[in-house]
Amino acid sequence: MRSSLKSIIAVAAAFLVVPSFASADDVGGGDDLQEVMSRMSDLEQQLKATNDALAASNAKVNQQQKMLSKLGTSNQSGPMAALSDFLTETTFGGHVSASYFWNTNDPDSGRGMGANGGSIGANPYHPNHNSFQVDQVWFSMSNEATPESRAGFEVDIVYGQTADQLAIGNDGNALFDYLFNANVSYLIPLTDAGIEVTAGRFESHTGTESVRDTQNFNITRGLLFAMQPRNFTGVKVSSKYDSGLDWMLGVTNNSGYPTLGGNPYALLPNAQNYDTDAAKAFIGRVGYEMSDTMSVAVNALYGGNCATSDQLFGVGAGTIPIAGGCGITFDGTGRANTGNNDRQILVDFTMNWDPSDALSTWINLDYMAPANDRRTGKPWAVGVAAAGRYAITDATGISLRGEYIRSNDNYLGITAPLLLSQAAFDLIANGVAPLPLSATPGWFKEDQNLWSVTATLDHALTEHLTVRAEVVYQEGNTNHRANGGATNNEFFCNKSCEGTHLTNRQVLLGAQMTYEF
Repeated sequence: MRSSLKSIIAVAAAFLVVPSFASADDVGGGDDLQEVMSRMSDLEQQLKATNDALAASNAKVNQQQKMLSKLGTSNQSGPMAALSDFLTETTFGGHVSASYFWNTNDPDSGRGMGANGGSIGANPYHPNHNSFQVDQVWFSMSNEATPESRAGFEVDIVYGQTADQLAIGNDGNALFDYLFNANVSYLIPLTDAGIEVTAGRFESHTGTESVRDTQNFNITRGLLFAMQPRNFTGVKVSSKYDSGLDWMLGVTNNSGYPTLGGNPYALLPNAQNYDTDAAKAFIGRVGYEMSDTMSVAVNALYGGNCATSDQLFGVGAGTIPIAGGCGITFDGTGRANTGNNDRQILVDFTMNWDPSDALSTWINLDYMAPANDRRTGKPWAVGVAAAGRYAITDATGISLRGEYIRSNDNYLGITAPLLLSQAAFDLIANGVAPLPLSATPGWFKEDQNLWSVTATLDHALTEHLTVRAEVVYQEGNTNHRANGGATNNEFFCNKSCEGTHLTNRQVLLGAQMTYEF
């Protein structure tokens, strides 16, 4: 290549030099020729440097190709090729979040039941006062079923306080992992849109708030969230059309609630997905996306294993019920007549409306009632919640959520907090001592009203890291019809949660950091 380069340079020089010789006497000597030769020398050096760089680059490419060949990626039938295809077609994601919460009632932080939850079971994923915790470590991977690739799957694994609550219903702070989603799907080409069949464990279709921290306006979940199931294990069929209409029908093991008090399986991991009896739950949905800014949906659930079931202390005549349990009556021995009769119905309405790029809003309405004949009184529950987020800037936003719930004949199974010392509480929780009847909390069989208002400020520090600060106000009221309409406001712990240290309201202050990847 060097000889060819020299030949080209020589020819170019001949054309440049000859005219210079012809006019050398006129211009006063060979200065022009020397200048031309100098420029030709510089050009040759630049071409040589470029040639050397190209040779080095070719050598590096050859080396990389040899390495890839050794790994087997060049062999399309090799295992590495299959792994490469899987990684290319699969969507990966997740997040990590941690928080701190303070209860202005200053309850005893050592109580294992979670003082922030109070008697209404609020704040399931942030139960403790004056406490740091790991909220969620969430890992997701999925491959959506499409007309081009009709098979799909979805897997979500979560660790942290959320996983502990979903797995065992208790406060463990990152002791357990939990399989939130694990399903396979196939898109049947029966229509232009196709009908998707999904089998396994899948997220609930009800409500507007999600178990995932990153999909909510606020840090805490609302009161209405407690009335709704989390996820199901079963099979469903669904479809979505270009017109904006979508539908879903399915059958599952049970109603999908996180814990079922009084059932021996309730302390085992993944309690809400076991099959306790011959009854199944049926789920359905009809949704309509009217525009890019508004959508509505009606969701329904009918089936066994109510959101709450009666918890009993003692046996026989000494048995004391402490929760409403779907309004199911007791037999002569004091045990609940459940069997396959613990069915309930839930009707859920949602509307999402984004009137501008800066403002997003939603409304959620629920009605829940038992669907069996073994009940006392007229137990039912209704709830309404509304929320919105306004983007102050591209990085900062403010959110507000308001809620009201009515629980008739204590359908939600609300009780007053245990009026026990910490030492007595620990002995009973560990099975060392029985629960004394004198310390048994009141079994509310009355109407209850619950309110909550939540304000949250969020700010994106970076593309992936977000911080949020929150204020939560919660209040409860119970009407004792049997006591001449007297009102009992014992819903939350105040100070030590012993004796008369109870109140009908509480205020929570919290902060959270979330990294999304």
